[in-house]
Amino acid sequence: MDQLSLDQFQDRFHSEEVCADYLFQMKWPNGFVCPKCSHRHFYRITTRRLPLYECAECHHQASLTVDTIMEGSRTTLQKWFTAIFLSSRPAPGINAVQLKEIIQVTYKTSWLILHKIRRAMSTSDASHLLSGMVQVHDACYGHPYNIYHQTHPKEHFLLVGTSLNEQKQPTYIKMKLLMESPREKFIPTAEKKSFAERYIEAENSEVEYITQRLKPRRLKMGYPYFKRASQWINDTFHGIGVRHLQAYLDEFCYRINQALEQAPIFQGLIQLCATTKKANYWKITGRRRKNKKSNLMQCVTQN
Repeated sequence: MDQLSLDQFQDRFHSEEVCADYLFQMKWPNGFVCPKCSHRHFYRITTRRLPLYECAECHHQASLTVDTIMEGSRTTLQKWFTAIFLSSRPAPGINAVQLKEIIQVTYKTSWLILHKIRRAMSTSDASHLLSGMVQVHDACYGHPYNIYHQTHPKEHFLLVGTSLNEQKQPTYIKMKLLMESPREKFIPTAEKKSFAERYIEAENSEVEYITQRLKPRRLKMGYPYFKRASQWINDTFHGIGVRHLQAYLDEFCYRINQALEQAPIFQGLIQLCATTKKANYWKITGRRRKNKKSNLMQCVTQN
């Protein structure tokens, strides 16, 4: 599936019914299980755009898209599948402007679809800890590095963690922004401890920290991947602000890690999207939902 061209992919998933059948297999790989009573037999109801699955025991009706990133979306499954397929492809990837033209939706819809897919990728990364031989080093995205000790506002510091095999080849990569930007160009000990506690398996892990910026980059096994991530973000998205930078780093790492594991990226990603709960626009953007009643009262008061 990963080797198909876009035209070949769209020929393969040429209808909503084909997409629905494939999504069913990804959501329930071992066969239908009622989310309410765990019964395994069902009746298929086809009176809606997407089928419902009614439990033969308790008669609960399960939706195909509930508890997936597609829940509540009016966008067709064919368009969702195309977006997931394009997100699973290696660099240069896809941005919201390009996706908008391909699947014929608004920019806001294409932007939101891609961020929901990235959220599923981040969910996958959160469930996997670095282990064994682990190397952690510093990196900086944004403003070009300079010799001054003080940091630049557009410099975003992060730690790159890499699991290594016996040949010291990377087997899994994580790139995580620091919770707080340092005032000077070194990583505080507290940040290293926080990274280790959150992302490295406590038992049976041997951790090496390389956080001095002037050490040879060839000693930093994850550094080439970080440079590729920076180049990809700049070329495809023309730079990213700090608010969503972590999501784009997670997307890059997801594809790299799937490739390192030699796993089928599209199949793994669509299964991930089928088992990750939705996030609405307000949660993804980090903005507060506007309260219509309070806004109305404010207008009345002002007038």
